[in-house]
Amino acid sequence: MKSPHGADLCHCLAARRHARLLTRLYDRHLSAVGLTVSQFSTLALISQHPGILIAELAEVMVMERTTLVRALKPLQSEGYVTNRAEGPRSAIRLSVSAKGRTKLKEAEPHWEAAQREREDQIGEASAVLIRNSLLEEVVGK
Repeated sequence: MKSPHGADLCHCLAARRHARLLTRLYDRHLSAVGLTVSQFSTLALISQHPGILIAELAEVMVMERTTLVRALKPLQSEGYVTNRAEGPRSAIRLSVSAKGRTKLKEAEPHWEAAQREREDQIGEASAVLIRNSLLEEVVGK
C-alpha cells in the first residue's frame, strides 16, 4: 500500500470519504424499505431510548440540534416518530410510533445484509475492531 500524501494525510477527509462509502452501502440495502441509513439509525436510537429529548438525541448522534430537527421531519411526516412537549420550556420528547416500530422491523433484515456485506468486504474481526475504535472516542468506552 502506498503511503498517503497531500490531501490523503487529512484524518477528517479520510473519515468523511469512508463515511460516504459506508452510507452508500447501507442506503443501497435500506432503499428497499424506503429508508436511508441515517433514518434507520435515528429510528433505532429513539426506539432504544423512548421519550428521549431532542437535545439528548442530538448529543448521542453528535449532531447539531437544528440539523437533527430537519432530519426528523420526514420521519415525523411519515408517522414513524411522535413527539410531545413537556415542561415550562416545552422540551420535546421523541418516541417511535407503532408504524415506526413496524418500519424498523421491516428494515432490520436489510440493515443486517449491509452489515454482512461490510464484514465480507474487510472481515468480521476488522469491522468490529474499527467500529469499537470509533465508538470508543465518541462514547468514551
